[in-house]
Amino acid sequence: MKARSVGWTAVLAGLALLVTGCAWGVVTDAETGEGVEGASVIYVDSSGAAGAIVTGDNGLYRFDATQGDRIPARGPATFIVLAPGYQTLVVERDVEYDDNDVYIWDIQSFALTRKKVPTPLPTSSPVPTATPVPVSTATPVPTAAPVPSATPVPTATPTATATPTATSTS
Repeated sequence: MKARSVGWTAVLAGLALLVTGCAWGVVTDAETGEGVEGASVIYVDSSGAAGAIVTGDNGLYRFDATQGDRIPARGPATFIVLAPGYQTLVVERDVEYDDNDVYIWDIQSFALTRKKVPTPLPTSSPVPTATPVPVSTATPVPTAAPVPSATPVPTATPTATATPTATSTS
C-alpha cells in the first residue's frame, strides 16, 4: 500500500512542479518500491555544472529554478545517488527539455539496491585463555649457609735428620 501512495505522491508532485519549471524525481528502494528519505542526488551536467539535493518525504527530490536551485543543462548528465545502507548508484542520463524553454524535463527517478550485509563466518568453540598465576607473596625461605671447604692440611716439611756419629769404644 505504501508503494502505491509513493507513486501517486510522485505523480501529483510532478504535476505541480511542471507548472513551476523544476527538475525532479523519486529515489526508491529497488526491492520494496518505497521512497528512500535522506538520499543524496548529485548531478554533473554537460556544461560541467553540478548540483546536489537531499530527498524528502517518500524519496522525492527537486531542483527548483524558481527557488534558486541550478537545474541540469540539456544533454548528458551524470547522476550519483547515495543513501546510508544502500549501494551508491552512478548513472548517465540524457536530460531533454520540451520546446517551450521552461526547462521542464523528464522525471529522473532512481532505484537503489541495499548493501549486502556480510554473513558472519561460523566460529569454533572459544579457545580457553590461560589464567594468570599471581606472583607469590610468601616470605622467602632462607637458604642454608655455604658449607666451608676443608682447610688444607700443611704438607710435612723435611726436618734435619741427625747424622750418626761414630763412637769409639776403648
